[in-house]
Amino acid sequence: MATDMSDALTEQQVNTLRQSLNTTMVNFDPAREKHYLAYAYRRARVLIHQSVYLLTGIYLLVVLPVMVLIRSEEMTLWRNFGVYPIALALMGLWASTRLSWLKPLAVAIMYLSLGLSISGALLGAIYLNGSFAGQIAAFETIYLLIIGFSILRLPPRQTLITCLVALAIALLGSLALHVSLPLLPMMLFFAIPLIICTVNGYILDVGARRNFANHLLLDNESRQLRLWREQVERDTYRQQQLNHFMEKIAGNLTSAELLQKVLGYLVDQINAKAGAAYILEEERLIRHASWGLSAQAEERKNLQRDESLLGAALQQKIPLQQHSVPEGYLDLEVGEGKRVPGAVLLWPLHQGEQPLGIIEVASSHSFEESDMALLNELHRPLAFALQSAQRREEFLQRMQEKQSRSG
Repeated sequence: MATDMSDALTEQQVNTLRQSLNTTMVNFDPAREKHYLAYAYRRARVLIHQSVYLLTGIYLLVVLPVMVLIRSEEMTLWRNFGVYPIALALMGLWASTRLSWLKPLAVAIMYLSLGLSISGALLGAIYLNGSFAGQIAAFETIYLLIIGFSILRLPPRQTLITCLVALAIALLGSLALHVSLPLLPMMLFFAIPLIICTVNGYILDVGARRNFANHLLLDNESRQLRLWREQVERDTYRQQQLNHFMEKIAGNLTSAELLQKVLGYLVDQINAKAGAAYILEEERLIRHASWGLSAQAEERKNLQRDESLLGAALQQKIPLQQHSVPEGYLDLEVGEGKRVPGAVLLWPLHQGEQPLGIIEVASSHSFEESDMALLNELHRPLAFALQSAQRREEFLQRMQEKQSRSG
């Protein structure tokens, strides 16, 4: 059941829908009422599209034998009131569901067709009252009311207004033709059937509204369950990524070994193609690890802190993505030669306010928001591991110097 409501419902909208189900007529708020009417009209258009040939066949099955077998002046008049308007209405319904330029006007054409048919049949029943042709027109009026309210199940309020407008047109026509109104027959073939069809139409409409509201609530619950499941899957996958990263950086690694493992991890997890890792040493960025660098990029081993993109990015504390980089900067080695990267991701590493270094990786495409979020989560354990590796290296270096002096 299509409801034209692709967005998730808010908690307030859900509560409003549940309150609507507790009302007698299942009254919606204005926004929801608009969507329900669109759904009801779409259902009617689909039904007309599927059954217009059947309706035309039934129409011809009834009309043609009468027109062929019964030839009289009254039957000629009946055709003007009860045949040609309905034929014109059927043509309009067919065109509104088959011609693309008329589809936006399908709702107006539906009501116009119904009003035209009822006004013609009703005027014929009034004008030909007391004759066989008048009885046929009276029965047509009842059938048309049933089709509008019960078969097409158009919204009852708008359908009732259409029928009353058709009644007014028929009354004006009878006045123009100087025909007296048969009040009792009109009660039997129009007023009472209209009341019955209207009540039945509202009953069917209440059921349709309940189904519409229940489907919205069920769809919303299914959407929420799907979102929760997807969130759980993302959280599980993210935890697996974090566990894999912690396994990678575990152990007494040197700074170079640590950063080399991190580059390998980034190549695997965020689809990077090339990269380099630098450590800040005495206001200079010294490369300690690399992955898939071109010959030109390999030459950048020792840089001033404020040199190129790295120095500016180091002042930041969040990963930065660059889509325009200087020519030759981290070019990707491909089968046909070199190619400018689609994006370069600069990942500054800080421990508190102290900058430790920076990692840059390149890819043939843009990095996703999930990649940036992953780096933000990895930053703290990586910065701690890198600082620990540096302190361990400094301690070992001091021990070696001390042993050398004592030796």
